[in-house]
Amino acid sequence: MKKSTLPLTILFLTSLVLNSCNKIDVWDIIKDDKPKEIAAADIATDWYKLQLGILLERNSALNGVYFGYIGTGLYEATRHQTKHSASFSQSLNQMPQIPAPAEFKTYDWQVSANAAMASMVRSFYAGLTPGNMASIDSLENAYNKKLSMGLGTATFDRSQEYGRSVAAAIYEWSQSANFNPSNAGYVPPVFPGAWVPTPPAFANGIFPYISSARTFLASNTTAKAAPFPFAYSELPNSDFYKMVYNVYNVGQTLTAEQERIAMFFIDQGNGIGYTPPGHDFLILTQALEQTHANLATAAEVYAKAGIAEWDATIICFRSKYMYNLIRPVTYINKLIDPNWKPFIATPPHPEYPAAHAFITGAVMQAAANVMGHNVKVVDHTYDFRGWSPRTYTSLLKAGEEAGISRLYGGIHYQTSIDIGLSLGLELGNKIGTIKLRN
Repeated sequence: MKKSTLPLTILFLTSLVLNSCNKIDVWDIIKDDKPKEIAAADIATDWYKLQLGILLERNSALNGVYFGYIGTGLYEATRHQTKHSASFSQSLNQMPQIPAPAEFKTYDWQVSANAAMASMVRSFYAGLTPGNMASIDSLENAYNKKLSMGLGTATFDRSQEYGRSVAAAIYEWSQSANFNPSNAGYVPPVFPGAWVPTPPAFANGIFPYISSARTFLASNTTAKAAPFPFAYSELPNSDFYKMVYNVYNVGQTLTAEQERIAMFFIDQGNGIGYTPPGHDFLILTQALEQTHANLATAAEVYAKAGIAEWDATIICFRSKYMYNLIRPVTYINKLIDPNWKPFIATPPHPEYPAAHAFITGAVMQAAANVMGHNVKVVDHTYDFRGWSPRTYTSLLKAGEEAGISRLYGGIHYQTSIDIGLSLGLELGNKIGTIKLRN
């Protein structure tokens, strides 16, 4: 496997294990002479790159949904480096008070960040392999060794303990979120235009029961997409038929560039793709590195983007299973062309709204409210596959491309994508503008 060209900073003693046999080295050597103001963000981006390496191994939509809790924990463990900073506990739904640092004591917030991230990654990721655990230990130890130089033992120990106490409080809070990722016993409803399992796997729907999970924003507790604007119809002159036919027509005439875009956002795990949340956060990680962001900015970006990922996922799938709209392949095979196949495989859940447009749009818009709305990012996510990087003139452009990729892939209607992106922008703005300064 070709080594990624992403700028990385730590050399691990062990590699992340992919598919139990393939290995990929994901770290480079730490630069001791790196300016501290730049290195300050590295501790955050390195911990996210470690998580993304873990996600690359897997094929589960569940992995990555906890970025909201992990990002919030990172922010809370480091926020006191910024004067007049506010806790997310003032804004988030049922969030407890976070332990406060001792008054008149010195702390090193990078040490706190390192301890908090190590603790949370161990806690939130189920099924960690021995290779994963060795990588976590190696990264934590490498930063502890670097950060302890010239730092008094009392300050180091105090900072480390504080980070761990924040991580413990965040993890305990997450346990009451009522997030049920199972689909056991789910039976899709039957009605004209209803979603049914799709080829090739004909798998049952994922995430049918997450609608009651606690959202980070109380205002999102019952939020959902508006009903689909077109009534179901099988008549060739109907708006619904014309909408589906557009998917069929686009699929018949895909350009090479449209195929590249469709493939770039499959993100299926298993050593091939990063999972959808993983790709979102790798784009953000690259944006943070390419703009030389500091730790305070990185922590706020990861927190708000993670909150957006979580709430958008809940609202999106709540809406999907409320409306249970038929996927293009089912309609096209029945009424237009029985031999037609989408360019990429259709994921196992109902059509509306389009998840890539909604969720990635929300993530990118939340982050853009922190970093700026004209931040350019060059996405090297799939350099290791030999694919050319993609360049976006803003974070939102990445969200827009993620959305349209699903039309090119033949798995979403343009209407679902447009509404999904609109919902994502609205949610991303709501989260991205949370006030964190008193």
